Amino acid sequence: MNILFLSQRFLLPMDTGGKIRTGKILQELSKQNHITLISNVESPKDDPFVREMKHFCSQFIPVSWKEPKRYTLSFYLKLIPKVFSIYPVNVLNDTSKALTRAVIEEARKGKYDLAICDFVQSALNFKFVSSIPTLLFQHNVESIISERHYRNAKDPVSRLFWWLQWKKMFRFEKESLKKFDTVIAVSEKDRELFEKLYGAKNIATIPTGVDISFFNPDNFVNTITEKPYSLVFCGSMDWLPNEDAIMYFLKNIFPFIKREIPEVSFTVVGRNPSPKLKNLVKDHKNVRLTGWVEDIRPYIMESSVYVIPIRIGGGTRMKVYEAMAMKKAIVSTSIGIEGLPVENGKNIFIEDDPENFARKTIELLKNPSLRKLTGENARSFVVENFSWQKVSSVFQHICEDTVNKVH
Repeated sequence: MNILFLSQRFLLPMDTGGKIRTGKILQELSKQNHITLISNVESPKDDPFVREMKHFCSQFIPVSWKEPKRYTLSFYLKLIPKVFSIYPVNVLNDTSKALTRAVIEEARKGKYDLAICDFVQSALNFKFVSSIPTLLFQHNVESIISERHYRNAKDPVSRLFWWLQWKKMFRFEKESLKKFDTVIAVSEKDRELFEKLYGAKNIATIPTGVDISFFNPDNFVNTITEKPYSLVFCGSMDWLPNEDAIMYFLKNIFPFIKREIPEVSFTVVGRNPSPKLKNLVKDHKNVRLTGWVEDIRPYIMESSVYVIPIRIGGGTRMKVYEAMAMKKAIVSTSIGIEGLPVENGKNIFIEDDPENFARKTIELLKNPSLRKLTGENARSFVVENFSWQKVSSVFQHICEDTVNKVH
């Protein structure tokens, strides 16, 4: 098939869950399809990676853009008018005339069997695509994320902002799902929500995948040893649900653990931590923010327990399967593993109450045998079910079904 694929965010480096999922699927799809990929490219930051796009597509079309630097005066000045738009802020951030023009110009060439939009936030760039079967790749239920931000916000201004974003995203997401011939959800939980919230009938699902060869502790035998009483979390810290998770953990869970194990350490691996988070960490001498790292595996490997204190979010969590593939014992909230068919008490531990979360973490830190058993169960679970080859095969079939359905 000839596929036109819009990934608004440049895929490299693959340092977020969405980028990894999209990138790994494109690598597999490109082996049997001719893919034209359109993405924003920010120069000079992205320039070194452009030559690597040949691994994801047959043709790459870059669109020049400049991402505003967060937490600056210009960032907030540009944000103000967006608040008064009928569209959610994150939709406006992912929409541009240049990107829309690039999509239109390619679609009008008439050579494509299918057009795919990655993330609903980019859907406005697809509004003039009409003569090609279309597919929306939905990594999250976006309105749920906005709603959870609203319900967890403390001050009146934040609550009002997130309430408006929630209502706008609910409307936009509902309308957008109807405009695509097929919508791919990344879990059965998300599919059920799309059907329940929006009455959508065109939903297909794929499982979350993991690179079981790359995320393999055998790669680090005799090179990295586990540090006693060490915790780790991996995730992009410029994604608000991750920032909220770490703030929540440090304020509500970590103190319980420190009282029982004063020497406990916590490493947060992820790009662009905010000034607010950096200030909070200053009060915790045993907490480290790494910022962006080239390879997260050594940090996972050297930790005793992997924690996922997520309270906000949707879709599925790439970080969960990566940690499981590395044979790590994991303690997560139920939202942190929402949508994943994991087994509490066998290959992961699920606790929502802060004190119970802390107690389970303490138990694992003190019990190497339990950590080892849980980690081995975790790796077996993902190896047997969630390789990227299996996930991409499902995605390919959905693409073919969409084209056949329309024609």
